[in-house]
Amino acid sequence: MLKSYFAIFIYALVIIGMGYFLPRSAFVPQLALFTVGFLSYLFLVDQAKKLNYSFIWIGALALGLRLLLLGAEPVLSDDFYRYFFDGHLVGKGINPYAALPEDWFKSGVLVSNGYWQMLLDKMNSPQYFSVYPPLHQLFFWMATWVGEDIFLNIISLRSIVLLFEMVNLWLIKEILSRLQIPAYKLAWYAFNPLVIIELTGNLHFEGMVLTGLLMALYFYCHKDEKKTALGWSMAVGIKLSPLLTAPIWVNAWKKKNFIKFSLMTVFLLLLFFTPLLASGQLMNFYASFRLYQSTFEFNASLYYLLRWFSGFFIDYNPIGTLGPSLNILAAISLLIIGFTNKEINTGGLARKIVWMYLVFLLLQTTVHPWYLIPALGVSLFTANYIFVGWSGLVFLSYHAYADASYKENYLIVALEYLLLLAFFLYQIKSLRKKKIPLLNRFE
Repeated sequence: MLKSYFAIFIYALVIIGMGYFLPRSAFVPQLALFTVGFLSYLFLVDQAKKLNYSFIWIGALALGLRLLLLGAEPVLSDDFYRYFFDGHLVGKGINPYAALPEDWFKSGVLVSNGYWQMLLDKMNSPQYFSVYPPLHQLFFWMATWVGEDIFLNIISLRSIVLLFEMVNLWLIKEILSRLQIPAYKLAWYAFNPLVIIELTGNLHFEGMVLTGLLMALYFYCHKDEKKTALGWSMAVGIKLSPLLTAPIWVNAWKKKNFIKFSLMTVFLLLLFFTPLLASGQLMNFYASFRLYQSTFEFNASLYYLLRWFSGFFIDYNPIGTLGPSLNILAAISLLIIGFTNKEINTGGLARKIVWMYLVFLLLQTTVHPWYLIPALGVSLFTANYIFVGWSGLVFLSYHAYADASYKENYLIVALEYLLLLAFFLYQIKSLRKKKIPLLNRFE
């Protein structure tokens, strides 16, 4: 146990160092600390397995590690400035989709002061309409109840994120028990440094997306169509990305149950998106969403390879063609994964979700590190550790922030994905050696 305490101490220093003392431009020191943190994480997971850590111990340690970042300003992301800008608009009864941020000041609807000017100057999307769904906006608004104080706004939103994280730990524990999977696997999520840094530290909402997916799997275990629909609809209501898993539900239910699930899902999605649909600003939301899909490039894999290859034949950036083409390929692949293999059980759904996220992310033009987290959480119910491995490699993508130009080094991007491929092949070999099919249930 003494070794565990030492690893926890080292891990705590890593989190404090990354959260309070290093800017995101300090890539090499950040990467060094993250590597130490990831090694500490692997050791703690091993200890959890050997010493049979209880849920209370894992939960308490997970919460303690996250609370170390309670007073830190997000370092690796500046998305939170837009969060609070939109949240204050909602609090004032202003539709955040109706105009660009600076237009609210030009029209006189908002009166600028030091706080508002800081949000406007530091947000990374002042030229775009808000791309966050209404349910997302709800939490932005809640974080601004404390007033125009950036530190208190951060603390408020972080408290909400932490609450959802504790719910995630409980749901994972319950599903592991239901599927008769060793309880120590909870540690793979609870102690993961990418999860801690990106959710608690950088205030991203993929943890809440995971909550919705876990709720769906949990209530599916209990064959409750309506509550399963609630969980999945909540995930989609917070971020649109879980829509990629929609095909799994077609074969998940018998006909009568599927009708109940579908009707409840449609009702809930209409409810969650009513503020956007009723406001008449759907096109503004869609315009920003399409702009993001067809303009931004970051940490892509297959897209970068195809773009490089196309350079031998064309002399312009083909994102406008390649991006939609890869999305079509992703949609076809997701439908195939969803509709094949009609095994109706929770483990089967979890395996499909993990594969769907993997295929989807490998075909995207933009893959931020926090995009991995929902699939990482669901993968605990499978024998597929690909997202655990990727969570240790994806931090390499932050090299792009080492200078103000945000220019990527494609050799580093290639290194990330080559190592990911090597890990994937190793995993297949290891599972075959143990006679555990990669697509079968956890054994």
